Amino acid sequence: MGARLANLMWTWRLATKVGARTLAFWPPMDDYYGEIAGVGDIIDLYQLATAPIRDEIQIVDGRPADMFVPSLVDLNPRKACFPERYLVSPPGTYRTKTPLPVLESARGPLLVAGESKKAVAAEARELFARLPIRDVILRSLKAARRAYRPKGLVAVHVRRGDIVEVLKTAGAGFAPEACEPGSVLDRYTEHFFRACAPVETYQRMLQPFLDRGQDILLFSDSPEMAAPFVERFGDRVVLARELAPPTLTGLQQAMFELLLMSACGVIIGTKSTFGLLASVVGKAYFVDARNDATPEEFIAAYQQAIALPELDGKARAGVGEVLVRKLQENGFLETWKMAEDDILRLLQAA
Repeated sequence: MGARLANLMWTWRLATKVGARTLAFWPPMDDYYGEIAGVGDIIDLYQLATAPIRDEIQIVDGRPADMFVPSLVDLNPRKACFPERYLVSPPGTYRTKTPLPVLESARGPLLVAGESKKAVAAEARELFARLPIRDVILRSLKAARRAYRPKGLVAVHVRRGDIVEVLKTAGAGFAPEACEPGSVLDRYTEHFFRACAPVETYQRMLQPFLDRGQDILLFSDSPEMAAPFVERFGDRVVLARELAPPTLTGLQQAMFELLLMSACGVIIGTKSTFGLLASVVGKAYFVDARNDATPEEFIAAYQQAIALPELDGKARAGVGEVLVRKLQENGFLETWKMAEDDILRLLQAA
């Protein structure tokens, strides 16, 4: 959900610069959030269709192909929706008063040449505030903020579920082709090191906040990740998922948690659009836990994630081969900006 909302913000922001409208599609998310998980769960589409921003942005539940179903109409009863006029445009017919900008970055925030990330974040924050979030989410958020005052808490976002589950499956069903470049094991090994951080690293980073009297507000896509934090820090840990009313749908709970995280002063996370968007929305200070992780902590966390001790000898050897190759390929310049000696230690640990 974080990636979808972030893409929506960056695209909408860019469109406003050229006087264009934004038409956003929200494909089904049933695999993650249940049978019904459309954008209407988190954004009031009727309010969106009748608010002043209706002339700037339209968000549609479904894929682009769904838009050609004749029965689909805009939620505004006075205005039928004919999106094909946006999707199909002969060459040379698109015109705006403002020249199309030159993109400096097309990954992450869509930056126009010369823009500062700080200014772009401020613009995205203003746009996000104009989205009509469903009242049921806002009421739940208000109650949680009144009870816990998240500004005084340090948010911890532990991302694992969408990566670790695939790693475990890839290891358990190991076959020789899993060692090949581009395999599921190969790709998700890289995802693990680029998007996750060891629990020990989080715990070490949290201690100074605890010493100052701040408690922990824990967010994770894996419910079992709460255990090591509760075992070490006890009642100093507040679980974000327990603050959401059970009446919220899965997608609504995700939005509730994103907004709750954004209300914290500090967010400790990793390379996750969910956490990064929360920091933009709430102007929270974001700390990347990967930068504090040691090579040994990362290797131990990876071995635990893939359940290495439970694999047979052939599978362990194959996993090791993939792991060392990914470390050699990347050098982790993006993740840690490591010195050569540290990279050698990481390879030795692997």
